[in-house]
Amino acid sequence: MDSYKIISDTACDIFPSVIDVESVPRVPFYVSFDKENYHKEIAELSIDDFYKHILEDKVYPKTSCPTINDYTTVFEPYLKDGLDIICFCISSLFSGSYQSAVNAAEMMRETYPERRIEIVDSIQATAGMGLIVYQAYLMKEAGYTLEENLSVIDRLKHDVAIYFTVGSLDFLQNGGRIGKATALAGTLFNVKPIICMREGELTPVENVRGNKKAVKAIIDRTDKDIEGHEEDYYVSAFFAADRNPLMDTIDEHYSGGKSDYSNNMFRVGVTVGAHTGPLVMAIALAKKYTLYDK
Repeated sequence: MDSYKIISDTACDIFPSVIDVESVPRVPFYVSFDKENYHKEIAELSIDDFYKHILEDKVYPKTSCPTINDYTTVFEPYLKDGLDIICFCISSLFSGSYQSAVNAAEMMRETYPERRIEIVDSIQATAGMGLIVYQAYLMKEAGYTLEENLSVIDRLKHDVAIYFTVGSLDFLQNGGRIGKATALAGTLFNVKPIICMREGELTPVENVRGNKKAVKAIIDRTDKDIEGHEEDYYVSAFFAADRNPLMDTIDEHYSGGKSDYSNNMFRVGVTVGAHTGPLVMAIALAKKYTLYDK
């Protein structure tokens, strides 16, 4: 087995019970509620405290990506120990985190020229990114070399998607992630937008009336993607501040089915939650790494 370490930024939302931070260290994003004071995600601000703050104080937080120094601080101990690195970052279309990691890797190669430092643009976020990192971890545990791991991930990441709805589009609009016209549509007559995250981009795909129809819509969209190949996919339901009881519908639909289903692997963290808000209901899907040749 290659001696390498898997690292990610904190836009990758995996419960510690699935992969702890010792196994996959996280490089923190920053969040601010007043545009002046910034807190490191996880290290200085828990997910529960973050959502409590935005729900109680009705604020629209701002995020800032990890710095070059944040990355080198995490990278260097492993490089000193003789380990190579694969580092996963949120889609470069969303954030400068990927570029910070690339710059940090270039600096570290000057000091550790014998080490490999590979930076991967996941073209995903939150649970979609989580399914990519999770499978990279599984491959490492299964004995895949660094090169084999990268080869699979380079193809696998294009077979990952998220379908989700939000309480309102205010957070996406305030964060500059979606246009004002689309945001307006989401406020009319209890219309719920269905949004797809794929290939690094957010795409509004449908509007429905009410949360029940929204849940049905994200199930239908997921089913269409995996139809006829259910056993080839990981499927996971996830939420942000609190789990809406309507998500029981997702559990009932997928539990006992052919796909590998879980509802306890992911939760939208601070980095992404600052832009989507607290009332997300979502499904992530990804093809299994075992479908790809080494």
